[in-house]
Amino acid sequence: MTASHSSSPAIHSLDIRSLQRPVRLGVIDYLNVAPVYDALRRDGSLLPGVELVAGVPSAMNAALLAGEIDLSNVSSVAFGQHADEWLLVPGLSVAAQEKVESVLLFSWHADWRALDGGSIALSSDSATSVALVKLLSEVRYGARPHYVTMAPHLDAMLAEHDAALLIGDVALVEGQKRREVAGRERPYVFDLATEWRAWAGLPFVFAVWAARADRAREIASSGIVRALHESKWRGLADLERIAAEAAQQLVLPEDVCLRYLRLLEYDLGERDLEGLRRFLEMAIPGFRWSAVRFLSESIEE
Repeated sequence: MTASHSSSPAIHSLDIRSLQRPVRLGVIDYLNVAPVYDALRRDGSLLPGVELVAGVPSAMNAALLAGEIDLSNVSSVAFGQHADEWLLVPGLSVAAQEKVESVLLFSWHADWRALDGGSIALSSDSATSVALVKLLSEVRYGARPHYVTMAPHLDAMLAEHDAALLIGDVALVEGQKRREVAGRERPYVFDLATEWRAWAGLPFVFAVWAARADRAREIASSGIVRALHESKWRGLADLERIAAEAAQQLVLPEDVCLRYLRLLEYDLGERDLEGLRRFLEMAIPGFRWSAVRFLSESIEE
């Protein structure tokens, strides 16, 4: 985090009453995006007329595609799949350089290759993490496991399968507990950001902010993107408080939550874009980076 984050300007109230319908902003209820949304959610007057719609990543992906929301934090793979309909918001992402601690594969095997012919229970909450697990399994390690989608409950998942993918706050909590699971011993744990870095040599972008192309001008008029950036700067300058509040909710030590937040980067810099491009080209057949458009570029056209 750089010193410039703490010197951000104040967030200004927005007046979008002239729009035909309010801009709807998707909000994901995970700790990893709290620094971006914290200031906006603490004071509703900062975005008068903008509706906040909360949900897990997979729900926000679907809502943005259906036009139920106009802009949201979405799974990176979902953005790649819908780059013809969505615009990439500059300067906003959830990325990890070396490890992430909240996207984890719990396995009964110390060697990922031993999952060949076995089964992996996948969380139903994230398309990006599922795509990354499949790439790591099949391309990096040459394993061909069976995949089963389940609710994100570690005991139930590992009672029936060789490995289980968890994401978000539940993964962070389980990763810290490192407990005995399903009446057996402690499973091995693989951090997917660490696996990607060792393989590709690039940061991994788990999520981006995307906007519907058919609502680009309304989004620009609302000022919501500027407000998101300013909210991010405020949040990054106040990580200790955000971590303390999260620690109470998640029943984790404050230092664990603070360390976790400091692992993440939110700026979608050049190296992040390289990592995002590499992942999307590997994960999505026929994907072309040249099809990616940024929100600002669309508005200027």
